[in-house]
Amino acid sequence: MTCNKHFFILKDLAESESDDQLQIITLRNPATGKPTKYLLRNDNQDLYELNCFSESNRSWFINESVCSNGKIFLPTRIDPLFLAIPYLEKNCDGKAVPLDHILVDDEFPHTSRLVKPCSRSGQLALISDEKRAGDICAYKYNEDKLMDWLRRKCIRLEQALGKERKFSRSHNFIKEEKENEREVGEMLQYAHGIVSDYLSLEHSKKLSTAVGIPEEKVQNKRKSTAELEVSQIKKNQEGG
Repeated sequence: MTCNKHFFILKDLAESESDDQLQIITLRNPATGKPTKYLLRNDNQDLYELNCFSESNRSWFINESVCSNGKIFLPTRIDPLFLAIPYLEKNCDGKAVPLDHILVDDEFPHTSRLVKPCSRSGQLALISDEKRAGDICAYKYNEDKLMDWLRRKCIRLEQALGKERKFSRSHNFIKEEKENEREVGEMLQYAHGIVSDYLSLEHSKKLSTAVGIPEEKVQNKRKSTAELEVSQIKKNQEGG
C-alpha cells in the first residue's frame, strides 16, 4: 500500500499544534521574482522558507505503507522584511501608504498574509518611515534605513560565522596576522552572499558598497539569476 505524504523537520513544534496551523503558501521570491513555497505558522506570525532535500531511489516506510516520496523538508525561519522590500520599493517610494495597500500582488494573493509578521514589534520602521494619523499607520520606503538594516545583518552574520570558525580550531593553533585578516574578509564576503540570496542584484551591489566589499568580488561571488532559480528548486518551488 502506498501513501502520499511529506516529511518536515520542524524545531519547537508544540504537541497542541495541528497540521491546520502549518500552512504552505506561494509567494514571490524577493531575489528572483519567481514563485516560491513558504511555511506560515503560529497564526501567520512566523514565516519559514522551505529547503527540500531530495535524492533518487528513496522512499519512506510507514507502518504497513510505502511512501514513494522520499523528500525531506527542512523549514528555516526567514525575516519577513526581506519579502516586503520589493513591495515597499514599488508601492510606497514617494508617499506613505498603509501596509495592507503595500503588500498586494495580483499574481500572488497570499502576499497579504505578510501583513501580520511584518507588523510585529515595529519591524517595518527599520526599513521605512512610519507615519501615524489616528488609528491609521502608513509607511514610506527609506533606502538609507534599508541599507543600514542590511549592513547590520551582514555584520552580525559575519561575527557569528567567525565564532563558529574559531570554535572549530585547536586552541593551540596560532595563525599569522595576514592570514587572520584574509579570513575575516572572506567571512564578510560569505555573509554578504548569504544575505544577498534574499535581495535583488541592485540591492546586493549597494550592500557590498555599504560593507566595503569591492564590486568585482561581488560579481564573482554573486549567483546569477538563473542559478538562483535553479537553487530554489531545492527550496520546493513545486511544493513537493
